[in-house]
Amino acid sequence: MSDPVVLKGFGKGIAVILDSNCDFDVICDHFKQKVINGKNFFSGYEIPIQFIGRRLNSYELQKLIDIMKTFGGVHDIIFPWDEISFHHLVPTSNETDEKKISILEGSKDTKIFKGTLRSGQVVKSDTDVIVIGDVNPGAEVISANNIIILGALRGVAHAGASGNKGAVVFALEMNPVQIRIANIIARAPDEENQDQERVPEVAYIEDDTIVIKPVSQF
Repeated sequence: MSDPVVLKGFGKGIAVILDSNCDFDVICDHFKQKVINGKNFFSGYEIPIQFIGRRLNSYELQKLIDIMKTFGGVHDIIFPWDEISFHHLVPTSNETDEKKISILEGSKDTKIFKGTLRSGQVVKSDTDVIVIGDVNPGAEVISANNIIILGALRGVAHAGASGNKGAVVFALEMNPVQIRIANIIARAPDEENQDQERVPEVAYIEDDTIVIKPVSQF
């Protein structure tokens, strides 16, 4: 691949083809220049993006998102779900965990929000939602399908708001004020062991009750 980054339009979105063998810093430099040169092409309130050609971890994905927002004027980014493997966004201890996490794949589109959600902020979507950052007390994330928090969930999460009882809430650190899936509600316990080691956890419905388990047990 002569050019480390190639842009191609699809419908109303952009496919970004990345060289799998090129150093990521070089990828970023080329991508930044293409975003600057095509700023009018990128700018908009909401834009679908596909990254093709190489797997991206959470750090790499965040860096590319930063470039689009800083130099391209992009506000919200939609990722067609089949172009992103969820287990490559989440640090896992072994391959078995990755296979278990991949059960979350399957929705048509995903909306990604980057940054900490603070008290009073509400994120709503009729697609899966990924928040790259923390959800603080007083903030709320509402999704018709799954909610994935690549950070700490300390606020309110309502997955399956469309009535989907198969939806899940995932967080790298699970300490919510409230979790709701479809019409079932669970609240955080009154007391918590602060010394307990934090592990990624998933909340889902089992026998009409919301249960929260480590990803390794999901």
